[in-house]
Amino acid sequence: MSKTKNNIIKSIVLSLFNDDGPTPVIYWPETMDESSRLLIAMKTISLLMGDTVYQNGNSTEDVNYFGILPFPDLKLNGLTYFFLIMDPTARGNAKAATITILIDEEDRVFFYENMKYLRVIIDSTATKVQMAKNFEENKIIMKDLKEQLFEFTSEIKDPFSLKRQIKILMTGLDRAGKTSFLHAVKKRYSEIIKTLPTKGIARSEEKIFEEISSSVISVWDLGGQKTYREKFLEQRKIYLYNVDLLFYFIDVQDTSRMNESIELFSKIVSSLTELEEFPPIVVCLNKYDPDLKEVEDLRSNIKKLVKRINEISEPFFIKIFETSIFDGFSLISAYSYGLSQLSPNRELFENQLKHFAKKISSDAILLLNENGIILSNFSQLGISEKVFEISAPHFQTLYKTFKEFKLLKQDFLVSSGIADESKKIIFKRIAVEKHNLYLLLFMEKELNLDKIEKHLPKLSKNLSDLIQTYI
Repeated sequence: MSKTKNNIIKSIVLSLFNDDGPTPVIYWPETMDESSRLLIAMKTISLLMGDTVYQNGNSTEDVNYFGILPFPDLKLNGLTYFFLIMDPTARGNAKAATITILIDEEDRVFFYENMKYLRVIIDSTATKVQMAKNFEENKIIMKDLKEQLFEFTSEIKDPFSLKRQIKILMTGLDRAGKTSFLHAVKKRYSEIIKTLPTKGIARSEEKIFEEISSSVISVWDLGGQKTYREKFLEQRKIYLYNVDLLFYFIDVQDTSRMNESIELFSKIVSSLTELEEFPPIVVCLNKYDPDLKEVEDLRSNIKKLVKRINEISEPFFIKIFETSIFDGFSLISAYSYGLSQLSPNRELFENQLKHFAKKISSDAILLLNENGIILSNFSQLGISEKVFEISAPHFQTLYKTFKEFKLLKQDFLVSSGIADESKKIIFKRIAVEKHNLYLLLFMEKELNLDKIEKHLPKLSKNLSDLIQTYI
């Protein structure tokens, strides 16, 4: 089922954190009841602000977040932008503010499909609000925002789906390990040994959370044999159109085909540029097996590869990983990172972990789902993020094993004696609505389990709002 909407925008609210707390200062429609507008102000500012005092400095540029939030009581979804307004009379020299655009919850795909445009005009509006001298100027600014949004939505003629359609491409030469990568990520190890070269395209669907079906994630595994790659480049308007995320695989052991692989990558990047498609790209330098880490010639080749990849993909947002099916974390890390780029709430998740870390005196936190996919992370400067992430799947395996054999008196694991006795790692299950998520905490100061338990309910509540719109 799909529908066409012209007047899709139901409400627009500018909220400030002033002496009375989160307050809706300008809102449309003006007939909106007080309880609804207060709910929007409270939820957007308190969720994004936490207990932080803003801001001991002269800049507002480093504190801004976009996110999509559900308002089930109002049957609405909101695209919110959190930012600061400099004010020498306020605590910390700045006031927290949010601009929220609200639509019917059944139409939330509108936000995903038009995020690029919406982010630009909301960010521009926030800048004007920051510079406004008085309330009357802000009223004019918000009225202009409403007119821009209505003009944009009036031009939408094509119906849009009730579910967000996400397209992920797995690309590279044949035998680069694309299909084996997918099997290993999903722990289908018995399938790896039976893997044959992909003929044409193999499509599958991905789910981050079983119970949430607001998005349809289609993974297209494109055959890398010459016949198939020539076909998808010739028909690039079909295969490369509306790509949300692209994985590119290079077999680092196959040195004889390195130039061929780089040439294909260059053609894909050129085709995407021609189509004005600029998805995030995750490059997997694959088959970099653990026993090859110290091979000097291979390391030298990888450095050259990285340089050439970066030169080719300059206009794109790109991340490079060294991966191997014999190093499960390397696969999970690359895959998790790619999926996180699809989430409009990735900054909000990190912000929640940051607030939680401050409350419990944690130096680093990872948030994982049931399958070990890393949903978000936060770490202080000086903490080795890679070392910390590598340990996550091992702790999850230990936790599930201990749980299965009823060896846990409480619902967490604690490991001490890491580097010295003062450093500890805690692996903890956290219930977020129907989902079992997991926290991996690195504590360099005191270990206070009571403090963790005290602040977990607030974190769980905030994550339950964000998870509904994770992807």
